[in-house]
Amino acid sequence: MNVLSAYSEFMQEQKFRGNSNYTLDYYERSLKMFLNFCGNDMDIEDIDVVLFKSYQLYISENLNINRVSVRTYARAVKVFLRWLYFEEYIDIDVNKLLLMKANKDIIVPLSDDEIKSLLNVYDNSSFLKCRNRCIIMLMLDCGLRLAEIVNLKITDIDLKNRFLIINGKGAKQRLVPFGITVLRQFIIYNDYRNNINTDLDSLFLTQRNAALTRNSIKMLFARIKKINGLQRVYPHLLRHTFATNFIYQGGNLEVLRVLMGHSTINITQIYIHLAAQKHLLNDSYQSDLDRLL
Repeated sequence: MNVLSAYSEFMQEQKFRGNSNYTLDYYERSLKMFLNFCGNDMDIEDIDVVLFKSYQLYISENLNINRVSVRTYARAVKVFLRWLYFEEYIDIDVNKLLLMKANKDIIVPLSDDEIKSLLNVYDNSSFLKCRNRCIIMLMLDCGLRLAEIVNLKITDIDLKNRFLIINGKGAKQRLVPFGITVLRQFIIYNDYRNNINTDLDSLFLTQRNAALTRNSIKMLFARIKKINGLQRVYPHLLRHTFATNFIYQGGNLEVLRVLMGHSTINITQIYIHLAAQKHLLNDSYQSDLDRLL
């Protein structure tokens, strides 16, 4: 069997499993890069751990992308190779399918002043401004992922009890509460939305009465990044800020794991470190040298 045939079978399996269109697009985009590297006619028996490492080095050296992006593309290939192994198409040591190490940038959550500046970008004077303000508030107050914002339905919101039903990764549902400020914003946005003649159940709509897309939100943040003082803002930073502030204010780590939709607490533990950094920056740090000298 050649790699192209194996790829086609793998994609059929992913569709059968009910993976989202976003996940399918990710596999298709990433694996086609791998197929171009290998050649469609390459026999799958020629696939080994060395090839996987060589592929990562190749895209790292020949594409204008950082190591984090290399890992993102290679992760899909790793899933593909593990599937080939467990289907007994290839015989490799799957424990040696290692991803290239990435240089980890320090995550600095948004400061209170930056949050206020971000919230001041949009008011409620028009449908689009109100919608954008609502999106930003949800990311800051609930820690939602970009895809989770896009997938929100009208029926996912319980205004009376102030919580959202979030359909996260892996078709896992969770309940996420929101505050009074977000409730007020929802009410204003709903007034605008109710004046639109639409049969769509998507919560957030475009000016042309279509469901909001991931690209629409990316373009929204691209415009925000052009504003002085907000150049470092990107969607996931709002999620990091929510989680850091939750721990900073004394929140429980396991509760945060559930709110964030993390499968294990190992992922959530990074926010203990970020909250500790915020304590050092914001609280009155007493230098021992200042005391002595």
